Amino acid sequence: MDRRQFVRSSVVLGGAMMLAPMARAADAGVFADRIVFGQTVGFDSVWGSLYKNYTDGMLACFEQVNAQGGVAGRKLVVKRLEDNYVPEKTVANVRTLIQEGVFGLVCMGGTGNTVAALPLLEQYRVPAVGAMTGAVAARKASAPLFHTRASYTDEVTKMVQHATTIGLKRIAVVYQDNAFGAGNADAAKAAANKFGAQIVALIPHNVNGGDSDMVVDRIASANPQTTLLFTSPSSVADMLLRFQAKYSPLPLPQPWVLSVTTPKTVFEKAGTLAHGVAVTQVMPGPNARTQPLVRAFREANDKFGVRTNQTYEAVEGFLTGRVIVEGLRACGANPTREAFIQALEGFGTRDFGGVRVHYDRTNHAGLNYVDVAMIGANGNLVG
Repeated sequence: MDRRQFVRSSVVLGGAMMLAPMARAADAGVFADRIVFGQTVGFDSVWGSLYKNYTDGMLACFEQVNAQGGVAGRKLVVKRLEDNYVPEKTVANVRTLIQEGVFGLVCMGGTGNTVAALPLLEQYRVPAVGAMTGAVAARKASAPLFHTRASYTDEVTKMVQHATTIGLKRIAVVYQDNAFGAGNADAAKAAANKFGAQIVALIPHNVNGGDSDMVVDRIASANPQTTLLFTSPSSVADMLLRFQAKYSPLPLPQPWVLSVTTPKTVFEKAGTLAHGVAVTQVMPGPNARTQPLVRAFREANDKFGVRTNQTYEAVEGFLTGRVIVEGLRACGANPTREAFIQALEGFGTRDFGGVRVHYDRTNHAGLNYVDVAMIGANGNLVG
């Protein structure tokens, strides 16, 4: 079954759940034959392809587990609501999902969206696992949100450290004019101070793009040695193209992007101009077969997932699914929200096939794994 079809069918199932109260077990979202999670995410947004890849990986994990009988005899079901990467819609969706009695939330997307949802998670003690954001503001231990990726601060620090190590100390920073972008700009300033670099341009730009000419002109006038782009894949591609059009034969000075900036999408839109763009990654690559986590992902994805989705985001989604499953198994035959939260907080440091995840009562950050790669031929990443 196609992952998106599975999610759509889950929405229909979610509506039917409210008509079957007799099947309900002791806690919200738990039924005799299934456990129902909710997801609010922006498939229809500038980050849509990233969120779809991410969700596909989680669903491959869930379907593999379901094929093996589920968890304590219950299949894992996801009800998804579209939020278009708009925080206000995220809040409304979370309210709806809580009212409809989901067990918890999974694979949220977006910094502003996740931060906006935290008060509701805290108020109702609704567990959430996985959020496609590394923002510090989203890492609040008092909220029952458990992260499955390194922080943006970890990624940005790695960027600046690597750049300065090879002598690139004049840095331009381009960032979306929202919580996601501003947080990363702050991280870049702190890292520059730490490693003796200079921020020569700090350039906000529109969340939905359309201002690339202004951005590339400011980059060019600042004459940086490297450029950190904290924005969407389509905006990165547009800036590569606009800089080439206006300042050829000069290329955009050594661009860097975060793990959330899908390299394939950048390559599809910018072609060979994407070659050499540096990318931080928070998961081992989908072709790193020496990693047990990756081998497990590929086995599940080949049988139960979207086989063409061999992406870092899908690996991350798969890991998120594994964390959820292990947390549920630790709850025994009758899972409750609170027991699930306590089970995750009791993980300590746990190895998921070469990637270590750590949770405790005061730390839900999960992991700090960061690697560096570049966009190569056909948009594939090379280490």
